[in-house]
Amino acid sequence: MIDALLRPARFELVYLSLFDIGTLRGTTSFSLTSADGRAVNIYLIMGPNGAGKTTVLESIYTTMSLLEAREHSEVGIDAIDNGQGGLQLDALVSLDDGQRARLFLLSIVAGSPGLLRTWTSEQLETLGAEKQIVLSYKRSGIGTSISRSLESHPEALAFSEAILERLEEPPPALFDTGNGFPTVLYFPSDRGMKRPPPGERAVTRPDGLGYRPAHRFNADGATWSSSIDNLFVWFTWLDDGREQLCRELVNQLIFRGSKSLRPVDRPTLSVPVEVEGGARHRLDQLSSGERQLVQLVVRVASHMTGSTIVLIDETEQHLHLVMRRRLINIVKNWAREYDGMSFILTSHQVDSMRILAPKLAEEGLVKGGCLVKPKFRLPHE
Repeated sequence: MIDALLRPARFELVYLSLFDIGTLRGTTSFSLTSADGRAVNIYLIMGPNGAGKTTVLESIYTTMSLLEAREHSEVGIDAIDNGQGGLQLDALVSLDDGQRARLFLLSIVAGSPGLLRTWTSEQLETLGAEKQIVLSYKRSGIGTSISRSLESHPEALAFSEAILERLEEPPPALFDTGNGFPTVLYFPSDRGMKRPPPGERAVTRPDGLGYRPAHRFNADGATWSSSIDNLFVWFTWLDDGREQLCRELVNQLIFRGSKSLRPVDRPTLSVPVEVEGGARHRLDQLSSGERQLVQLVVRVASHMTGSTIVLIDETEQHLHLVMRRRLINIVKNWAREYDGMSFILTSHQVDSMRILAPKLAEEGLVKGGCLVKPKFRLPHE
């Protein structure tokens, strides 16, 4: 039986458990809370290349992607689809039936091992959760699809149904904090912007602008409909203030007077960048670091909800030290400003640890971090 109308008003990640996923052999666990049970809003994963940092982010993104349908052809992680791997993502979720909100520890589970972590009553009490509820995705037989298990808790199924009911609903504004539905915004290492294909420019609704529990932003611009240019054109056509606010964010947070994002050029449907002296160029002609930061700022502002987890892989990618500090400052300021927004970052550069300073107490921030090392299983084990 599925409880009706249990809508999420709050969603915070608190724990991740992986079993035999990628280079992370055996059970690998990540606590995303402070010692007093508060969910972190900035978490830094350090480690050398190939250690499994990206695996952690991919696992979170993939788990949240399962919420987009009741059934999938596969999970999307080879160790689970073709092996004995498993994962469990735990979140503190407030579910509202219209009369009152109840706080649960939601465990989203996939893979052969099933539940990887059972929370004790003492642990639940520390988090303030009423009980642990499980949303499980399983294969019913060999060669069958991955389906949401009806053995899941009723409250978890009701949460899942509420997500499905809201899919593709367009956001009414930037920084849509009034919407407590969860979303993951994933920026993999190949993020950035490229020039959209010629001949496709038109006023069309951008791909992926509606609500989803998981968004992935690779290099924007492979198609016109998925480009940042088209997003600006669409906001200009809506004429609701979003286009101007996006430009102001970019100009204030990234360019800082050195150049300026100008209003959409309507005849060409493009977004001009004006540099000192008045010369102009296209968005895709920015430096690689600037393109990354513009994409991050515009996409987060456009797609976020009141429960947003931003995943950024290799924070130093194409960013010199000044731009890296600028990125971390944006992350810190937004984590302070927006209750319900959190960031999980990866890096292999030691100076990222110094800039973020996970152990340094800062007002409005709950920071955490870990060092990931690969754990290879020997053939005889």
